[in-house]
Amino acid sequence: MKTLFTLIKIKSPVFYYCGLGHLALFILMVIVAQFDHRQLMGINLWIKPIKFAISIAIYCLTWPLLLQYLPFEQIKKRFVNFSVFALTFEMLAIASQAARGQLSHYNTSSLYNAILFSLMGVVIVLQTLFALYMGYMFFKVSAVQISPALLWAIRLGIIMAGVFALEGGVMASQLAHTVGAADGGPGLPLLNWSRSAGDLRIVHFMGLHALQIVPLFVVLIKTKKAKPAIVFAGLYFVIVSLLFYNAMLGRPLF
Repeated sequence: MKTLFTLIKIKSPVFYYCGLGHLALFILMVIVAQFDHRQLMGINLWIKPIKFAISIAIYCLTWPLLLQYLPFEQIKKRFVNFSVFALTFEMLAIASQAARGQLSHYNTSSLYNAILFSLMGVVIVLQTLFALYMGYMFFKVSAVQISPALLWAIRLGIIMAGVFALEGGVMASQLAHTVGAADGGPGLPLLNWSRSAGDLRIVHFMGLHALQIVPLFVVLIKTKKAKPAIVFAGLYFVIVSLLFYNAMLGRPLF
């Protein structure tokens, strides 16, 4: 593990320290949640920023392992810098709204809340489009320093993560993540995914983590051939797409 973190730090110090910062924030907010018992939508209001902090940390610590295989240094630097800005802005917005006792997403209850929600949407969409562009750049890389399996896993993992990140637009358009019921009903522990209606957050979560899951699959099965990676990515896409279909029908997963 120490060797892995050292590699990440060498490949991208900016992403590395952003990831560590969000890990520290994750721990801090877990502690705060033990003393601040205010609730939003039926759960402790710090649960959401806690989940975002660990998710952003994983995201930041994943990209350096992928970008090491991309030779375009200038565009990589711009992507890293903009991503850190976008993710930090997103985290500050979510955490500050929690501290105020306010929802960060789908909140149009005041001018400030509406503007902040809109800015979050603009910033994260731009970051997602930039990430998709980086996925496109990987199609300009040949399998020389990297196996065909891992190269295709990275390409398809990035693209799927971007596509299902943009699924957030569906939630934004209806100002809710639940389909068939109001937000805030009974949900799974911690994740809080709805147990009574469709929940688009499941799709968002599973889709975003294609960035880690598809390349990890290739590493675990130790294959160098492209076909297993492409087949697994295709199956993963189908599964997440079915989760989206199920959620849009208003049906709970559990």
